Amino acid sequence: MEGALTALLASVAGGRRYWVRAPQTEPRPYVVMQRVSEIVDYHYRGASGYVASRVQIDCYADTFTAVIATARDVKSALSGVRSGPIQAIFIDTERDLPAADAGEVTNLFRTSIDIIVHHGE
Repeated sequence: MEGALTALLASVAGGRRYWVRAPQTEPRPYVVMQRVSEIVDYHYRGASGYVASRVQIDCYADTFTAVIATARDVKSALSGVRSGPIQAIFIDTERDLPAADAGEVTNLFRTSIDIIVHHGE
């Protein structure tokens, strides 16, 4: 699933997309992905091989306009996709968040998108 998502986002943010963390010197905009949860499907014989994963995709940019444009590109690249091991991708939620923890000072803007990815194990 991770490789498929990375490939699907190749055209977003100039191809700058990373799992879990981006390099500190990375130019913006960029996208950071992390799997938040995974629900494995079972039937009476055990695991069915079907999984529903929640993935959080954080878009970072220097301006609010740029971060919104990046988020739109992410949604456009992923919404409703069925490809390879991915049976379906659905956009679940979107929210604007501070780009840093409380007390830190940063000029970055961040929009966070949660998607649900239905895929094989």
